Order: sequence, then C-alpha cells, then structure tokens
Amino acid sequence: MHDQARHRLLGSWGSLITRYPVWTLIVCLGIAACSIVLALTSLSIKTDRNDLISADLPWAKRYATYRHDFPHWNDLVVCLEGSGDEQRIDTAARELAAHLRSTPFIKAAEAGFYGDQVGPRLWRVAPKTEFEHTLEELVRGRAITAAPTPAAALVTMLRQGDVETEPDAAALRSALTPYMDAIAGRPVHFDLSGQRAKQWQPFTTSTGRIRTVLVSLTAPTEGSIAGIADSLAALRNAAAEWMRAKGHDDIAWGVTGIPAIESDETAQAAKDSTISSIVAFILITAMLIGVFRRVRLPLMAASALVIGIAWSFGWVVVSIGHLQLLSMVFSAILIGLGVDFALHIMTRLRVIEPECATLPEAMQRTFRDVGPGLITGAVTTAAAFGCTAFSAFLGVAEMGIIAAGGVLLCLLAVMSVFPALLALSRRWRNDLAVMRPVGTGTLNRLAGPLHNHAWLVLLLGGLVTAGLVAASTRLGYDSNIMNLQPPGLEAVSWQRRLAAEPGGDLWSGLVMATPDEAPRLTAELDAISGVESVGGMGMLFPPDLESRQNAVATVRETAPVVHAGSDQLGFVATVLGTLRGRLSAIESTDMKTLVADLDEAVKAWVTLDRNTTERRARMQLLTDAWAEDAPPAAAIIKAALAPSPPGPSDLPGVLRSQWVGDQGQWLLRVTPRVSDESILSPARLGAFVASIRTVAPNVLGPPVQILESSKLIVRAYTTSGLLAMAAVLLILLVDFRSIADALSAMLPVLVGFAGTFGFMGIVGLDLNFANLMVLPMIFGIGVDAGVHVIHRWRSDPFMRPPGLWGGTGSGILLTTATTMIGFGSLMLAEHRGIRSLAIVMVVGLLITLIAAWTILPAVLRLRQQRHGDVMTASTDPH
Repeated sequence: MHDQARHRLLGSWGSLITRYPVWTLIVCLGIAACSIVLALTSLSIKTDRNDLISADLPWAKRYATYRHDFPHWNDLVVCLEGSGDEQRIDTAARELAAHLRSTPFIKAAEAGFYGDQVGPRLWRVAPKTEFEHTLEELVRGRAITAAPTPAAALVTMLRQGDVETEPDAAALRSALTPYMDAIAGRPVHFDLSGQRAKQWQPFTTSTGRIRTVLVSLTAPTEGSIAGIADSLAALRNAAAEWMRAKGHDDIAWGVTGIPAIESDETAQAAKDSTISSIVAFILITAMLIGVFRRVRLPLMAASALVIGIAWSFGWVVVSIGHLQLLSMVFSAILIGLGVDFALHIMTRLRVIEPECATLPEAMQRTFRDVGPGLITGAVTTAAAFGCTAFSAFLGVAEMGIIAAGGVLLCLLAVMSVFPALLALSRRWRNDLAVMRPVGTGTLNRLAGPLHNHAWLVLLLGGLVTAGLVAASTRLGYDSNIMNLQPPGLEAVSWQRRLAAEPGGDLWSGLVMATPDEAPRLTAELDAISGVESVGGMGMLFPPDLESRQNAVATVRETAPVVHAGSDQLGFVATVLGTLRGRLSAIESTDMKTLVADLDEAVKAWVTLDRNTTERRARMQLLTDAWAEDAPPAAAIIKAALAPSPPGPSDLPGVLRSQWVGDQGQWLLRVTPRVSDESILSPARLGAFVASIRTVAPNVLGPPVQILESSKLIVRAYTTSGLLAMAAVLLILLVDFRSIADALSAMLPVLVGFAGTFGFMGIVGLDLNFANLMVLPMIFGIGVDAGVHVIHRWRSDPFMRPPGLWGGTGSGILLTTATTMIGFGSLMLAEHRGIRSLAIVMVVGLLITLIAAWTILPAVLRLRQQRHGDVMTASTDPH
C-alpha cells in the first residue's frame, strides 16, 4: 500500500510536469530569479575563524571577552626585513607608519616609540646586556650631573672614560660640544637628556631582523562580502606605492596577522571554489555530451542544475544568512550531486522509452521506477548533512544545513525543470536513442563471476577491506591549520618568518590577569620549559628583576664620584687642548674631524689673549647653561634609580593600549620556544597548552582556540557520523521495511569508509580540519548507490547482475563519476585543506562505487540463494 501510493504520486508528478512544461518553467525560473536577487542583496561572508565556533562554549566566551576588552586584538602586522643594525630599515618602518596613518581606512599605525614616551624605569626590564650598559651610563650621568661646575663635570666625564683607547667619536662629540662652543664664543647648550628623548625604539623581533608596524583598520564591514579584504588590499597597495616611491624596492616586506591570514585564506577558498565550480560544470557537461552524443540533453540537465543551485543560494540566505570558510565549497559539491538526479532519470528513461507512446507516459513510468531511489537517496544524503546541524562547531552545522537543503532543492529542480525542458523538445526520442550504454558491457562481463563465484568475491573483498582497516590505524589528526594554507599566500609566508624568530610568533598563549596576580603568574609561566618568554605586561617582571633591583639600589646608595675642576679661566681650554693631543693618534675619520674642531675651538680661545672680559663672559655662558640643564638631567637619573620597580606608567602609550584592557586587566603573552616543529603541530600544541594550564587554567588565545576547536571538530564529526548512520538506517528501514535490505544498502558505503581511512593511512594523509568534513558526506552520498541497487533488485531479484540491471549500474557509474568530478575539481585548489578534502572524497566515492559493483551484487546473489531462489536468471537485455 505504501509503495503503491508513492508510485502513484511520483507517476502523477512526472506526467503533470511534462503536460504543463511552460508553466513549470515559469514558476521555477521565477523562484530562481528571486533567490539570486536575495543572495546578491543579503548574502554575507564571515572570514573570522572564531565565527565557526559556538559562542556558548566556556573557552570561546573567554576569548570573546578578551577581544572585547583588548581592541587591538585584530591588528595587522606590516613586516620589513633587514639586518638588525640597518638604520635604513628603521627609518623606512617609521616613515611608512606615518604615511599609513594619513590614509582614511587606517585608524592607527605604529612602528615603535621615542625615548620621551617611555617612563624613567622601563630600562630595568631591557635585555640583560642593555640593562647593564644603561646602568653604567646612569652611574656616569649621576656623577657628571652631581658636579658643582661645568669644569668639574668635564673632568669627571673624562676620568670615567678611557680616552687612551678609541672612544665613540659621536658620543664624545656630543659631550664636548658645549665646551667647544663656549671657548669658541658660540651659544652654549647642554643636551644632557635630549639624546634619550630622541632615541627611537622600533618594534622588532628579538634578533632585530624583522621590524614590524602594527596597523589598526577603521571598523571594517565584517558582514560584507569582502569582509576586511578590501581594506587589506588597500593597505597593501598603499604600502607598495610608498615603498616604490621612496626607493625601497630592495626591502623585503609584507602584511600578516591573524585577520590577514584568515582573510587571505577565505579569499583563496572563494577563488578556489569558483574555479572548481566552473571546471566541474564544464567537465560534467562535456562528459554528458560524450555519453549522450547530443548537446541538448546535457544542456537541459545542466540548466536544471543551475536553477537548483540558484534556489540553494536563496536557501543559504533564508537559513543561515552568510557563508564561511567551510560552506563556501557547497556549490561545487551540489554540481556533482545535483546532476546525478538527471542521470538516473535519463538512463532509466532510455530503457523504457521504446515501450511508451508519449513522453508523459514514459516520464510517469520513469518517475515510478527511479523516483523512490532518487528521493530515498536525496533524503539520506540530506539527513547525513543535516545531522551535523546538532554540532557545537557552527562551521560544520552551517555547512550541513546549507548542503542538506541544497540537495533537496536540486532534486526538486531536476525533477521539475529537466522533464519540462524535455517536453519542449520534439527530438527527445532521437536524443535518448543515441545514448551510449556506459558500463553495460563491463557489467555483463562481471555478471559471470559475480553470479557464479559470489563467495570468492566476498572473500577477496573482505580481505582487502580488512587490510585497509589495518592500515587505517596509522591515521592521525593534524591540528596545524598552517599546513592547510596555500604556502604562497603573503600573510602565511610572513607568519612563518615571524615564527622562526624568538618572540615573533603570532600563536602565543594569552593570559588575562589582575595587576596583583601578574608578577606571580609571569614567574611561574616563565619557568615552564616550553615557554620562550612571557611578554605583554609580563615584560615588567623579568626573571632576574630582584637582582636588577638590588643592582640599582647599590648604585642609588653609593655616593657618586665627582672630580674637582679648576676655576681658572683657561682650565677648560687647557683640558680640551690636552685631550686634542691624545685623540690625534686615533686614525678614524670621525675622530680626525673632532680633533680638527677641538683645535679650532682652542685657537679661538687663544686668540682672545689678554681679553679677560670676553673670556669671563664665555665661561659665564658655560656656567649658566650648566646650571640650567644639569638639574633636570639629575632629576631624570634620580627617577630612573628610584626604589620602585617599573610599572604600567613607564610603558609608552602604544604598548599600554595593547596590553592593558578596558576593564583594567593585564595581558600576558606566553610565547612558545622556537623550534623546527611548529607550535601548532599535534606533538607540541596539546603539551604547550596543558603546561600553561597548570599555572593559568583560563589561558586563551589562538593555541587554545585551535586545540579546543580540533577536539570539538573530532567530536562533532564523530557524533554527526553516528547520527547520520542512525538517521540513514532509519530512513532505509522506513523505505525498505527490511533490516536486511537496509543493511545491504549501507554495505558499499561502509566499505568505502574503511577503504578511505586505509588509503589515508597508507599514503600518510592525516585527518585535518577540512577533510574531516567530508566523512559524513561520503556516508550520505555513498549510500545513494546502495539504495538504487537495492531498489532495482527488489523490483526483480532474479535479473543479472543483481540490482544493476535496467540502467541502474550505468546510472550509478555515471552519477558517481559526476560526483567525483564535482569533488575532484577541488583538487585544483591552492588551498591545501580544500585539496585534501577533494582527495578524501574522491577516494571514498571510488571505493564505494567498486563495492556497489562487486561486493553488494555478490551479497544479493547469496541472499537469493539462501532463500532457495534458484530460477535461471536472464541477463539484462538493456
């Protein structure tokens, strides 16, 4: 009764469509037009990988809080590469930042900071050698500024340094200039603290090889089709034009940062998906033209598919409202799946067409014959996709919802549009008559061994399957998302360069702490063996801070050593003259120039001869200048040697805005040790995060997001796979009302699963973020072959090959081939994740097809024999 009602309904549908083709097409095209308009006006693309995850997860909530409290979380990074001591690179980075700040789409761009933007105590957390050098300079400066007169300061300065060896000419000139100006009669100014204020500190990696410019974009249109892609492209163009204009073409540079990586990845995925869809459409259409030896039928099928995909875009807007990295490939998938429906209709229609007087009659019978299989196959495929909707991994859930609806809409479009187009053709019989019976000869050649040696086929199939299952034990999961990226992407290549630099990796763990917690957490995190350093506000607490504080206290508590100077008018000139003689032995060009200037100044003093008044006036200018400039410099040195350790007020504003949150939280950046193996590799990622959690259980940041996402993905796909299997089994039980038939229909895809995992284990292809997505797809799509075989077998269990006669075997071959082409076209993708997805899917479908052509007919033959059905079977005449 159930089957009869379904057959009547399907037959009426096929007849009605072919009797009223024009109205059918008007309705279908109208819905397609509305869907396209809706997609163009409302569809958005999300590039943020965090949008793939449910915001209700605890670790996702913590990351969302961090992003809210630290507005610079998504800064882009412009990198310039050069040697650490190359001043030209520093200047280029500083000037590029200034240029970028003048562009309208950039809110801020910083390449470093000047000394006057830094508090007096920050020097204490500098690298050890720099700390020791600065401490020595402060000892000298403290003694010099404590001198009561400029003459005493000059003697103190010279006795601190060793002028017998070659001193730094530039530093010595800076110190002697006010004295030379005084005796030469020029205006006098002591720049005792000015050098520090003018000192530029660039943002660099630890080695100094890469300078970075931190760029904040004006609020990007996150929901737009382009996301931040337009702003990112504008940034790159602006930087490229400026670098060319300034003659910096020889400087290697690029833009990276997590938003740039995600944006570049999404753009590449969109490009790959578009190219793959076009290639798949062309290849499938060409294959159909070769099979059908006509252009009309393939174009009719392709037209029906285009309308179905147009409807699917409308479904995307209505159901989800946006696309993301995973769901972008849905159109390429639907091309391979959607055309399958038309192929099953055509292959069966070709068989029964000679027996029918009219197209409505032929279509009525065709729909009755293949319709149940088409609907069951589509529903099982949609159910497999739909089961992912229950996943907490939103990327998977959204992809499943989109694909499930798309499959059903493509079925509806093909079963409506294709018969209507066929009805408008007067030569439909001729087009069907010249179809090549693809696969029929091969099927007839297989009929003998399948029919007569079913046990042998099952034995061989079982041994091969067992071997593949054994090989699957080598499988692992690769959590390193950078292994999925196209290596040529600018953001990816520069991220890899940063990762090779100590302290430059973008994949640092992040810990939000209160100011009171920060010192303890920093010390404990820094003690972890896998941690290179604790940056951010953690920089205020180097491991040896206590010993540094003690060294500062020793200097502060020790009286400065000040040497006396004479009050005689000619004392300064005499000292400079003596110094000139000592320096004249040094051969460097800069020193010779200084000696010449000293000689000129001394001569200017000597020419005054007995003009005591002028000499006194010049010395008074020197004394007044010293009295004006020495006290502020002494105050700065006193503040630098103050007892309290450095704090957030000592940081420049650009760093405070990065590391102090809106709610007062401090950010600690836990940088992993540099290694040849990426921190994102499975061998390191879990251990790194686990070690940090022993100290800071609420650690967050990209490593945590990737680790937890990986766990979530595996759980999501495992759950989705089990749900899909249960849902498909339930649907098959409802359809066949036989547990044996249901399990038989699932057999090819189960073999396909085992074969896929085994193949991956043999070739060393690990599971990853992308290719895991296709495992439920293999089940949902692959079971379609078994469904059609069982439906055909149930209609006449005694025809050979079992379940493959009447065009079913040819239909399965063609439909699987088109689906494989749809997915196989994704192998052209530069995105390695998409490419691995395609490889896994193609292998899975190929093994499923082989099982449907070999193992399943053997099982059906044995089932037939078991029930005592020994009637002589005839071979398929078609």
